[in-house]
Amino acid sequence: MPIKQVKPAGSPEASAFRLLGRRDYSRQELLRKLTGKGFLAGEVERVLVKFESLGLLDDRKLARRLVDYYSGEKLWGPQKVFQKLVQRGIPAECARDLIDGEEENGKASERLRKVLHLKSKGQDFHSLSPPEKRRLANYLRQRGYGWNDIWEALQEIGGSVEE
Repeated sequence: MPIKQVKPAGSPEASAFRLLGRRDYSRQELLRKLTGKGFLAGEVERVLVKFESLGLLDDRKLARRLVDYYSGEKLWGPQKVFQKLVQRGIPAECARDLIDGEEENGKASERLRKVLHLKSKGQDFHSLSPPEKRRLANYLRQRGYGWNDIWEALQEIGGSVEE
């Protein structure tokens, strides 16, 4: 029995409008969504170009908002933010530019110290046991901060994980 091919309902433009009405999408995400609905790649590409020219689809603006959200609200480190942007279909060089700008301004190290303070619940770092210090460092690493930055922040508050 031959497989029946279902034609997508509506136009790719109408579907794109509906999708963008719910939330922001990167170009790559929208391309994936629309081709997944059965629209032809050529039709979808024309819609994406049109939406970009109208300013309805802008990867750089979306990436800026995501960086602000993930780093400002969630207090994620640069590595985790970069990973999430790329996962959302933002081109790697665009993501790297925005994140490097954050790091140059010292915002990443400010966030790291804020997370460190929140996670240690204001406790004196010297009162923590070595396993607790390692857990804290591993937690910071999972949040996307680099080992060198973590080590520097821990040194500033009076200790290292290796004690």
